[in-house]
Amino acid sequence: MWQPLTDWHQSKYREFTAFVARTVAPCAEQWDRDQRIPDAVIAELAQCGYLGATLPREYGGQGWDVVTFGLLNDAFGRGSSALTGVLTVQAMVSMALLKWGTAEQKRTWLPPLAKGEVIGAFALTEPGAGSAMHSLVTEVTEHDGGLVLNGSKRWISCGQFAGVFLVFGTLGQRAVACVVPREAPGVRVTPICDLMGFRAAGLAELHFKDVAVPAANLVGKAGFALSHVAPVGLHYGRISTACSALGLLRGCFEESVAYAAVRKIADQTVGDLGMVRSLIAHMGTDLEAGTLLCHNACRAEDGHLPEAFEQTLMAKYFTSRAAVRAASDAVQIRGASGCHGSSPVSRYYRDAKIMEIIEGTTQVHEDILGKMFVARAGKVGTPTRSA
Repeated sequence: MWQPLTDWHQSKYREFTAFVARTVAPCAEQWDRDQRIPDAVIAELAQCGYLGATLPREYGGQGWDVVTFGLLNDAFGRGSSALTGVLTVQAMVSMALLKWGTAEQKRTWLPPLAKGEVIGAFALTEPGAGSAMHSLVTEVTEHDGGLVLNGSKRWISCGQFAGVFLVFGTLGQRAVACVVPREAPGVRVTPICDLMGFRAAGLAELHFKDVAVPAANLVGKAGFALSHVAPVGLHYGRISTACSALGLLRGCFEESVAYAAVRKIADQTVGDLGMVRSLIAHMGTDLEAGTLLCHNACRAEDGHLPEAFEQTLMAKYFTSRAAVRAASDAVQIRGASGCHGSSPVSRYYRDAKIMEIIEGTTQVHEDILGKMFVARAGKVGTPTRSA
């Protein structure tokens, strides 16, 4: 499975999995019950450089390639989807600013983001819009040479503890993105609790009432926010989510195999049952396929290949759906014990479904991929069967 990876990549993956085994896995269930990740854990992520994984060294980041970033998310996805969400959102905000931020914006915000001195939140989703980006009603208006922000955002990951928000809205008829510090007057954060999954991810609803935003905080040109700025963040969000879902799928497979090998029913193990072996076979095959899809997507992004967008969509589409199937089967294999918090598969089951919703729903991915596949067939023509 790991043969295509370099020795360095394999070494980093061992580092990541060791961190998860030591710091994440023993505590993830408690974080889930508390609906909160301790500040000390976020600080440890920062100390290890994981919050600036993809940012260049000149801004205090690690300068890692996307393959390494994918391995980081895979390893963390095995331990805690909620904690992996911090990696996801930090990369979304950071990479959008790296691509479209001004020189001053990069100097101001990228070093603290890279070092984990500040956590970012990608404030796109609205109460009445969901995945429909072009239905934004958050409004930015011009006032006394500056800007004023009004509106609300909902389901914002890390919103409870983020120090800076990348907020999307409209200025007249043009979509804009702007950097808004949490301490700006008029910003109010309302925690969202009791989610089905990702309970420790710090989701929040953000309210902006007459928030003064300096014109210098606009990211990219007016009118480019949805066509240029947001896609960069969403692309990295999909890479992160695809690899995180792969890690969750890996957890389901490993937990199921370990349980099936030792759990006895009369004089045979659960793994001796053909129906259980079938479920495990599906998991193992999906794990191998998902690994290849995620690695291909990461390599395509590293190579700046035109197929990177499509490869990432396919990886996120496949692994999120496969994680849902695997989580359901992992609970089924364990029976009643799989429904209890003493087993991580109960948390995997709740977290997995969220994977099909964040960074574009399964149906959004199907629509985009279907259009791409049909358009490609139209360009090359429909093959005909010779007589």
